[in-house]
Amino acid sequence: MFKITTVKIILFMGLIILLTACGSSRKRSPQPQPYRPLDLRGQSESFIAGAHDGCETAVEKYKKDHEAFNYDLEYNKGWWAGRRNCEARAKFYDEE
Repeated sequence: MFKITTVKIILFMGLIILLTACGSSRKRSPQPQPYRPLDLRGQSESFIAGAHDGCETAVEKYKKDHEAFNYDLEYNKGWWAGRRNCEARAKFYDEE
């Protein structure tokens, strides 16, 4: 009887160790990153035009060249990058 109880305790302890090893030590919520301006050096003209339109959409009024957005990947990437960047900039300066 003593051996069965000891075996059960050892198995239970092993299970506890195994289950706790699977947990994540990372924090759930990411730390906010400081605002950094969008670096347009080396980007195509189409990307830059998209970035300017996306930024204008984020801070003023909606602006998008739908033809370019749908068929020009560089414009599309630039539009999203500009929008995200200017939204982050506005949020960064609003919090100060």
